[in-house]
Amino acid sequence: MAFNVPEDRHGYFGEIDHRFRLLLHKGIITGIDQIRLNAWLANFTSPEDKYLAAHILAGLTYRSDAMVRSSFQHLVHCELPRVLRAAAGLVYPDLNEFDRVLQEGDESCPLRFVAVDGTFEETPGKSGAVVIRQFRRHLGVSKKLLCRPENIDELPDTVKALVFVDDMVGTGRQFVTFAEHYRLASHVGKRALIYCPLMAFDEGTKKIAKALDWLEIHPVETLSAGHRFFRPAEADATLWGADSVNLVADVRSHVADLCKRNGLPVKTRHSLDLVVAFEHAVPNNSMPLLSIKTARWQPLFDR
Repeated sequence: MAFNVPEDRHGYFGEIDHRFRLLLHKGIITGIDQIRLNAWLANFTSPEDKYLAAHILAGLTYRSDAMVRSSFQHLVHCELPRVLRAAAGLVYPDLNEFDRVLQEGDESCPLRFVAVDGTFEETPGKSGAVVIRQFRRHLGVSKKLLCRPENIDELPDTVKALVFVDDMVGTGRQFVTFAEHYRLASHVGKRALIYCPLMAFDEGTKKIAKALDWLEIHPVETLSAGHRFFRPAEADATLWGADSVNLVADVRSHVADLCKRNGLPVKTRHSLDLVVAFEHAVPNNSMPLLSIKTARWQPLFDR
C-alpha cells in the first residue's frame, strides 16, 4: 500500500498547522513568519503531502537565538567549570569569578574558545563563525579568549584548555576531519581539549570518542535515533514510528518522489534524516525539505 493518511488522522494537518502558528504568534519560534510558513506549506499539494508536512512540523527540533543563549548559559554555569577543574586543573572559586574571567580575560588567561569552522574543507552551511559570535555576544566573552583554529599552534604553553564551540554534531565525521586537519592530537598532554556542541546525535559522539579518545566531549543536548524522521515503530520495525500505520519504506518512497518532483536532493552528504533547525542555520544532517531552495521549492528555513 502507498503512503496514505490514516482514517483517524484526517484532521492532523489542521491541528499541527494551528499549533505551529501559535508558536510563531507567541514568539517561541522566531526567525520566520506566517508568510514564510505559508510559502513552505504551498509546496505540499495532495492530502498525503500535507499529512507529511504536518509530521515534519510536529517532529521539528527548533532552537531560537534565545534558546541558544540559554544553552550557552547552561554550558558555562553548569558544565564548563566542572569539566575545566577535572580535565585541566583550572579551579574557579565561584560562578561570579568564572564570569569575570570570561568577560575580562586577556592573553595570560589559561583558557581559549575555538570555533569549529568548516572553511578548511569548504563545507557548505558550516556555521562555526556564527556560533562563536553568538557565544561571545550572549555571554560577553572577551575577544582575547577567542582563537581561530589555524592559530592554535601559536598559543603559549600557559594556555591549559581549549574549548571547541559548535552548534551540531551529526555523523561525527566533520569534527574528526577538523581535528586531523589542525593536528589537535599534538596538543594532548600540554592542554585539555574539550568539545562542547550545543546539540549532538549520539552515534556521532560515539564515532568521535572512538577516533579521538583523548577528547573531552560534553554536548549540551543529545539526540538519539528516536529523533530521525523515518524511525521505525517499536512494536514493528517495518512500520513508521510517527503513526504506526504507514510502512517506513512507503514514507521514504513518498518523500523521495516529492523531492525529485521539486528538484531537491533526496539525501545530502551528511544527512541523518533529522528535523533540526537553529534560527541561524539548518544543520546539513537535516532533511533537504526544510532548507534547500529550488525553482519549484520554497524552504521553511534558510540554510
